Amino acid sequence: MTYNYQNNSDTFIIIHLNIEGERMSVSGYAYSYARVMSRMSDILSEGRLKDLMVMGTKDDFISSLMDTTYKEKLTKAPSTDLRNIELALKGELIDQYLMVLRSTRGKVNAFFEEHFRRFEVKNLKAVIIAKATGAITEEPLFFPVEDFFGRNMGGLMDADSMKDLIMRLENPYKRVLEAVLLEYEARKKALILESALYQDLCGAIWARMTGLGPKDRAIVRKIIGTEFDIINITTLLRCRAAGIEAAEMTKYFLPYSYSFDFNTDNVNASMSAEDASTVVQLLPPSAYKEVLMGAISEYEEEKSLIPFERALRNLFSDTIKNTLRGAPINIGTIIGFLYLKELEIKNLCSISVCKENDLSAEETMGIVML
Repeated sequence: MTYNYQNNSDTFIIIHLNIEGERMSVSGYAYSYARVMSRMSDILSEGRLKDLMVMGTKDDFISSLMDTTYKEKLTKAPSTDLRNIELALKGELIDQYLMVLRSTRGKVNAFFEEHFRRFEVKNLKAVIIAKATGAITEEPLFFPVEDFFGRNMGGLMDADSMKDLIMRLENPYKRVLEAVLLEYEARKKALILESALYQDLCGAIWARMTGLGPKDRAIVRKIIGTEFDIINITTLLRCRAAGIEAAEMTKYFLPYSYSFDFNTDNVNASMSAEDASTVVQLLPPSAYKEVLMGAISEYEEEKSLIPFERALRNLFSDTIKNTLRGAPINIGTIIGFLYLKELEIKNLCSISVCKENDLSAEETMGIVML
């Protein structure tokens, strides 16, 4: 806040309005902040996650989880098979979002509701990929968000074609996917549909972010903007690996960023690079390039993009943890908690899969992101 000490009533009014604006902003999430702080201690420490990774069997892993906040969900699960464990864990994540949505209001609530819609998009993406690739062995494991949004996605796997699937959807998804259906039918690339979904979702999230107060907007822009930067860099790496030409590749980038400019000569050159290593080396200097450079040797050994994707996810995790330092009374603590919870549940699902497939603790540690 900038104070002007001229002795007149207009200046006093300006200062007063600024203070009231900040109070109104904080009041939009004060109750939610208190509820989040009461749950922050439930986040599993790095040491606790490592303990879970070295558990001998899946049953040992589940038994140990019974000493955590996941006990209630796991106890209610009909069985301890892999699908039911994952569904129980996803249900716990959704409960945390619903807690935030019930305890916020106004523009803060509107932002979190749009952000929550990511899980509905993830559900739809899983169906689209399954239908497009023909890799249909069983129903995808949905995040339980249907009751909140009121959009029925049941039965989509029974659709005869992608067109039939899209026609069964409700807006905004029907409208968004119909717009690119002809292109998809001509080229049969699931990326066309995925990109359309995420362009729409991320645009809506960005719009809600810009409606927040100045301080909240700056905090959220850093977090969301970093995530969008990482999505774009990951898209670049995947497109290059798939042999997609630069002219087409640009269609799949999100038009939003935080600290990575896709309009530089370096990035344009990287789009035509021979392989992922060269893509990374040609990128302009940034925190993203720094962590990617550190993963090149692992990429060369594995010939997989996973080391690069893991490096970027670790960078995003560090961004979240830095936002949470000191538990400031602002929107960053709430969104940071939700992202940490999401990361934790991804890790627990990964550990569960590793236990189901008898992977060693060392192999599991190579998959889980701490």
